[in-house]
Amino acid sequence: MKKLYCDKYDSNLVSYLSLFLYGHIRILLAKDVNQKVVAVHTWNLLASAENPISNVWKDALYQMDVPTKVYVHNQLFSLVPGVLYNQDFMNTYLSFAGGTETDFQSFATSLETNNYQLIGGLDSRLYQLLSEGKTDIQFHHGASSFLAYCLNEKQNLLPQEIFIYLFDKAFYIAAFNKQELVLFNRFEISNKESLLNYVSGITQQLKLDRKHCRFTVFGEIKNYGITQDWGKEYFKNFLLKEPEINQHYQQGTEAFINTGHFESHWELI
Repeated sequence: MKKLYCDKYDSNLVSYLSLFLYGHIRILLAKDVNQKVVAVHTWNLLASAENPISNVWKDALYQMDVPTKVYVHNQLFSLVPGVLYNQDFMNTYLSFAGGTETDFQSFATSLETNNYQLIGGLDSRLYQLLSEGKTDIQFHHGASSFLAYCLNEKQNLLPQEIFIYLFDKAFYIAAFNKQELVLFNRFEISNKESLLNYVSGITQQLKLDRKHCRFTVFGEIKNYGITQDWGKEYFKNFLLKEPEINQHYQQGTEAFINTGHFESHWELI
């Protein structure tokens, strides 16, 4: 477990918590009343034999009863147009994503002023563990921040755009044609060649022109050996960049911004 604290950290500073549950990483951000990060706790599942979920749940920082958001990066999600959304059918929406288990808790996140609802799900026992002692807690699918960011960029888009966020041997992809979202999904990958195969196939399937479409990649770029030159071999307009920033840090916690996690720069508000 790694910890970062601001230079003048005091537990009384903590007014909000954000917990990000990735496949191999757990990240807890604590923020002050001005939404500035004052503490960061990170657990690595691959580096510890202990149960990281148990550690998170029992962590003194997480046990503070302050408003808390939990972002679940798993494969159980469904994006539903706002006009078709009915909260009584959330489990039905998740069944299309393979949510055949009966013992899970579903939740929804409104995006782009209710134009979309991103439905997510989490094992009921874990949902209850993370909710214990919390007066105010919200659950979101982990893609909420990435997709909200992409939708927020619509006014700056070229006629054809693809956004990719790399993480944890997987990636989220959002494709736009004439500023309309035409595809959003998550895929598992092992290397940059498998990423290329997916992106090339999706580009062809959507009838996008790789000479004119802009491909923007965020996240764990170095872990895959992806470079600007590599991308230019296949796509004319290829960008490696960091999201615009809406996360702010107190002095002493800024190092988290260099981790490559999307939420180190931008979080759903």
